[in-house]
Amino acid sequence: MGIWNAADVVNTVLAGAGIGLTAVGLAVVFRQVRQARDAAEAAREAASEAREAMAQRVTAADLGSVHTGLRRLLDALQNQQGQSARAACQEVREQMVALRTRSGLRDQQERITEAITTLSRTQDILGRESQPETAIDMNGIRAILDLVVEIRERALFFAKEGDDHGQRPD
Repeated sequence: MGIWNAADVVNTVLAGAGIGLTAVGLAVVFRQVRQARDAAEAAREAASEAREAMAQRVTAADLGSVHTGLRRLLDALQNQQGQSARAACQEVREQMVALRTRSGLRDQQERITEAITTLSRTQDILGRESQPETAIDMNGIRAILDLVVEIRERALFFAKEGDDHGQRPD
């Protein structure tokens, strides 16, 4: 028992080397798995940023449409075109209702709701038989226009940030 022959020594050395290589192989596999996991997480994050940037671009485009509608509304009111003003007002109000629930506009919901209320009042006034000009809140409509411009610029900024792989502040 105490005597080792050459074959036993070679087998022991090879077994030790095999265990060592197995350990190195497992370490390499674990490292590759971690790298793959990190790459997958980075890909998920990039996809999420791309989706957010796309959503911001869609919101900016929709706000551009609202802006155009508000300009039509103001022009129709200034030119005393009641039916055109009422149609433009209804269109803009419906667009604002749709925008209110956008995830990127949650911090603006109160202001958007106030704008919708102003547009609803304007639409009601335009629907009456007699339309006293002083009853329509022209300053309120201009304030909505300013709000839309502000939110649109912000949406475009965040869309650009997303394109640049920046992060949106919370």
